[in-house]
Amino acid sequence: MARTADPLAEAERFMAALDEKSAAVDSAIAGARAGIAQSAFAAYKKFSDAIADFDGFCILIEYRIKKAPPGPARASLEARLLTARTHAMSRMLAASIELIGGLASHKEFPLGAKEIFLRELRSLYALKNALSQEPYASQLGAETAPDVELAEKILREIIDKAPALLELTPAKPD
Repeated sequence: MARTADPLAEAERFMAALDEKSAAVDSAIAGARAGIAQSAFAAYKKFSDAIADFDGFCILIEYRIKKAPPGPARASLEARLLTARTHAMSRMLAASIELIGGLASHKEFPLGAKEIFLRELRSLYALKNALSQEPYASQLGAETAPDVELAEKILREIIDKAPALLELTPAKPD
């Protein structure tokens, strides 16, 4: 019969590994920023993969924590996970703003850039909404609040100009 692992010990071990995932996100953000500035998008894939890996790992940790009995150790892990997620989401929001700005600076989207633009638009929307609500809103640092406001302005502007920016108007029959 398989031995059941201690969920607190597993969550603690995973939290330690989450720092490595967070560093990978930081590295990928830097690479994506440099790539977008040069209209090169290979580094964006690493950025996208690093975020997916981080998010997936957070889900694993969250479920390990939920399996643990209530108490100070569990509460401590929940607080650490919340802090790690908030910090990562703040960095991702800033990166999305910068990536959208870099893409929008092109008169026309380079090949493959429209898909990246749309993905970052969805990301910007999701991050702005998440960071505007609890439990994340009360955890935000002073440097992130302006990014949340800027994200809202960017989203409004894109929505106002969406048909022209994204060619969303129906094609006229010939």
